[in-house]
This record gives sequence, structure tokens and C-alpha cells, in this order.
Amino acid sequence: MARYYSTRDFFRQMPNALLARYFQAQGLFGDLDFAAMKETQPDELFNAWLALPDAQRNEMDAEFREIFDLACEKGFRAILDEAEWRLHDPAARTAFVEKLAVLSNYYERAMLTFLDHKPYWKGASLFYHADSLPYWRKRKNLPHVPAALDDSSLRELAGLIRNYFHHTEGRGKNCVVEPFRPASWITSSPTPRTIRSRPSNGWTINSAAARTTRPSR
Repeated sequence: MARYYSTRDFFRQMPNALLARYFQAQGLFGDLDFAAMKETQPDELFNAWLALPDAQRNEMDAEFREIFDLACEKGFRAILDEAEWRLHDPAARTAFVEKLAVLSNYYERAMLTFLDHKPYWKGASLFYHADSLPYWRKRKNLPHVPAALDDSSLRELAGLIRNYFHHTEGRGKNCVVEPFRPASWITSSPTPRTIRSRPSNGWTINSAAARTTRPSR
């Protein structure tokens, strides 16, 4: 079942202390007493939020939506997968998991990761998105070849994706392909974000729906 997002509800679900940290990093709302606000009743904050320019709100709201997406069990697993790949020291991995596990809910875990562990955030967000796609489609007529991860091959793939979406949908001009290697499998992440591909083992983009296909882990 799809989860409904709204900025007001996001403020209600997120602890005031973490909201204060986020806006402090943005240089905003320094005059608001977050500690005095009642939890789950952020009316004062929401009114101040509405007074911001649209462009400024839209930029932060995009980040809030990413945090909201990962504020669930599947998002938490994506964060742990990314951290496991990046943290080679078992003690460090255990400490990270325990740090998040003691928090009271997934909203806190997602926001704390966003604020304090940015190196994990991009990969976790991308893999959460991939795992949330409604279906995967396998191409059976492609050869099984190793993933081409050299700079020349990545630029070529980006150019092909850019050309396709430019001519079919009028977008994708600034497509960039970046490889990620969490856990035991490799994927590529083209931008725009709605398009992802795994360049090896015959898995490719579903061009009709701008989605990709891959099997379950």
C-alpha cells in the first residue's frame, strides 16, 4: 500500500530535535524554540515554513520526501546494506546498527542517517527506489558479459540513455551513470532518477515505463 506524504505530517512524525538540526544546517528558523514546541504539534514551524519562498521550500521538500521514503522497514534495510558495504570494520558496522536500533522509529533512523552519515545516503536512496519498483523484466536474448564499469563505457551508456529519452520524452539531457556495488551485486544508476539499469547478466531498462527489471535478492 502506497504511503501518503505531506510536509505537515512529516513535521509531526519527526522529533523536534532532529528538525531543529536540519533547519539549523540550512540557516533557517533560528528564532524558533524547537524545544518548547510540543511533539507532533508543529503548527508554529509549519506556519514559518509556509512563509518561505516557493523555490526554497521545494528544494527542501524534495529532501524531506527522500527521508520519508527511507523512513520505513525497507528503507532501513537499504541503509544497513549500504553501510555494510562501506564499513569494512565489523565493530564499526555493529556500532552503526546499534546506534540506529535504539531509536524509537524509522523516521528518526532515516533523518539521523541523512544528517550524520551522508556517504551512505545516496546509495541507500537509489537501492530503495530500485527495490520499490513494481516489477522487473528479464531480457533473454542478450549475451552474458561482465559489467563494463570503465569511464568510457559509462559515458557511452549515459549517451545512449540521454539520446533515447531526449527523443521520446524531451528529457534526460544531463544523464550521468554511476556504478554502485553494495552487498554482492553491481548496478548502475542513470540520472534522471526514474531510470535505473543493471548492465550485466541481461537485465535492462523497461523503456515503455521508464523502469528497470531485476530479480529479487
